Amino acid sequence: MKEARLIGLTGGIGSGKSVVARVLRLKGYRVYDCDMEAKRLMEQSERIVSGLTDRFGKDCYTEEGHLNRPFLAEKIFNDKEDREWLNHLVHSAVRDDLVRWLYERKGISFVESAILHTSSLDEYCNQVWVVDAPLELRIDRAMMRGGIDLNNLLARIESQRGELEEIDGEKIRIINNSGSESLLLQIDLLLDKTE
Repeated sequence: MKEARLIGLTGGIGSGKSVVARVLRLKGYRVYDCDMEAKRLMEQSERIVSGLTDRFGKDCYTEEGHLNRPFLAEKIFNDKEDREWLNHLVHSAVRDDLVRWLYERKGISFVESAILHTSSLDEYCNQVWVVDAPLELRIDRAMMRGGIDLNNLLARIESQRGELEEIDGEKIRIINNSGSESLLLQIDLLLDKTE
């Protein structure tokens, strides 16, 4: 049985990292989606629920137990200290959950996150696959998905700008998702070199 290996899958908004994650799942690989799991944990983790209600009050959650996102967004939007506190709380819960998810797994697994370094998940990874595409193409893709205006999109892109600079360069493998190269072929070549 092959030893467990964790590969980080990252890239800015609109780069196509979720497409790569879907391809990997179709090939039978396990992919931990940090965004999806963070949303789950914000409603199910006793540590997060009690932390949020202690700091911001019971209005953080609806009567049905769902996170009151507009209320929380209003609380942290203009308060850097509260925002950093919340990020630390959620990132640490996601790291702990990832470790549990990986427990007793063999072979290759992936962790998908736009903020792999900020959340300190790159430290757990043997490699980091960076999905990249030209900025204009990323903007077009993100705008086609809808749900975000151009100013918010540009702010998110800016906030992610330095994310890769702190990751160990020897771990990084680039996947070009500009359309000029076959995405499937690039994934297969990386998998062949990793197996």
